[in-house]
Amino acid sequence: MKVEDALAEAMAAHVADVRATPSLGRDVRRRHRAHVIRFRTAGAALATALVAVAGSALLNSAEPAKTQHAATGPDRAVVDSVIVPDVVGKPVAEAVEALKQAGLVVDDPETATDTGQVRMQSPTAGQEVTRGTNVQLTVGPESSVPQDLGDLGDGRKFGGIHIGYLPEGLEWGKWSGKNGFGKTSYTTSFVEPGQEEGLYSVQVVVFTGEASKQIAQHLTTYSSKGAETTDIGGKRAYLTKITEGGEVAAEDDDVSTSTIGWTLRRGLAVEVYISPDYAKKIDAGTELKKIAEGIEPIK
Repeated sequence: MKVEDALAEAMAAHVADVRATPSLGRDVRRRHRAHVIRFRTAGAALATALVAVAGSALLNSAEPAKTQHAATGPDRAVVDSVIVPDVVGKPVAEAVEALKQAGLVVDDPETATDTGQVRMQSPTAGQEVTRGTNVQLTVGPESSVPQDLGDLGDGRKFGGIHIGYLPEGLEWGKWSGKNGFGKTSYTTSFVEPGQEEGLYSVQVVVFTGEASKQIAQHLTTYSSKGAETTDIGGKRAYLTKITEGGEVAAEDDDVSTSTIGWTLRRGLAVEVYISPDYAKKIDAGTELKKIAEGIEPIK
């Protein structure tokens, strides 16, 4: 075996378990020139050992390894997200434009050019999605409900009244009904966000004309059966719980509907209901009075 090969093997074996100290390079440089010449043939092995040890020292130190870096430029993946706007109830053209402005698309040409109103959307309003997401719209015919329900932009104006106060956190249920409580009666409801369709938290019914006489009759009937009476804007009102059968319920009945009713003026009366489930979350009696006190006739 050549002397150079023997020296190389000996050097490799010698440094196999070496743990380099910070002063190793300095010490090597300080050695005699003859020593440097002797180890020249083992230079590759020595360099490999030093690189391996230095890499280990970096990974085990408090400082991050220089080979680790934050992703920048082409290394970085940027997710551009947007919040889906609420377009239910809007004419299709207006809904498509609102979605476009938000960075979303409606890629169904037939839907995008429809002349009806949006009844449902998917993804639903408030969701965070990637910019460019396709929003599916369910379109129905334009509403045939007469405009005597008033401005239903937020549900607070309808049937000749304006609702000035609602418990915090409620939003319009985006529906209205006519003549369900007698001819020329109107109703709508307000819900907690995300509430299951068909349920309500607060419902308001307006009675006009002949239908308003029902409230005067209720005031007499309910009061005689123990319902509390109170004053709303100088008018007597009943404040009680009503069973599904229309009877006054016991105060501790938690499955009946908390109700307040009164006449605002001749030919215009109102009843407000709080659902049994929502009544468990709030002081129903106090909230019913505040809602009632905030309702005014539209002049």
